[in-house]
Amino acid sequence: MQQVKATGPRAAALKYDILTALLSLSLSNKSVDGRLAHRLALLITARFSWRTETFSVGTREIARLWSVTERTAKRELALMRARQWISVHRSPARGRVTEHRIDLATVLDATRQSWPAVGPDFVARMGQGPEETVPDQTVVPFRSSVNLPPTPDGSLWGAASVLIHADDPGLHAAWIDKLAAVSHDGNRLVLAAPSQFVASYVRTHLAGRLLAAVTCIDPSVTQVTIIAGN
Repeated sequence: MQQVKATGPRAAALKYDILTALLSLSLSNKSVDGRLAHRLALLITARFSWRTETFSVGTREIARLWSVTERTAKRELALMRARQWISVHRSPARGRVTEHRIDLATVLDATRQSWPAVGPDFVARMGQGPEETVPDQTVVPFRSSVNLPPTPDGSLWGAASVLIHADDPGLHAAWIDKLAAVSHDGNRLVLAAPSQFVASYVRTHLAGRLLAAVTCIDPSVTQVTIIAGN
């Protein structure tokens, strides 16, 4: 899993994205993880140091912040440590409370299931997978698929891709532009996604839209299959 640092040109946006991911999980997940996400988001907002990625807050103050007893606060912190969301960065000493460090990468990975609820732009920005890095924001891309339509190549998928871009350029840039045609055999079109995550998202959320665009070009096609890889 790549390291997540809320520093540099994207720092301000990344801070909001982390809080958005936590709050989205807290609303969509009614189990323990959702509750912990809500409380961690509040703790980050009120007492977290983005520079050191730590918070130094006594259990009594955390309990007051969360409107719970100190015993409950200790239990919730222990659950966060068990999930490796937080860890003890510096042990308590006389006149000093425990300093905890938040593992932002682990926290974000735990919220992954709730990203689609925020929107495809958020998923595209946050969900490219743990091995990919955030592109250098100082580099101007040579081609922006949001502004430039795909060039028709004479294929069924090429024409369908142009239709989807015309209807929703943002969606096309986030998801459709990543797909490549593998085969077209009779009534079945097979498309490849660059990763299992993208393939799963497209199957779940965009399958109907893909089929509608493809059948506008070739009504004989009744099935669009999404696979991961080439």
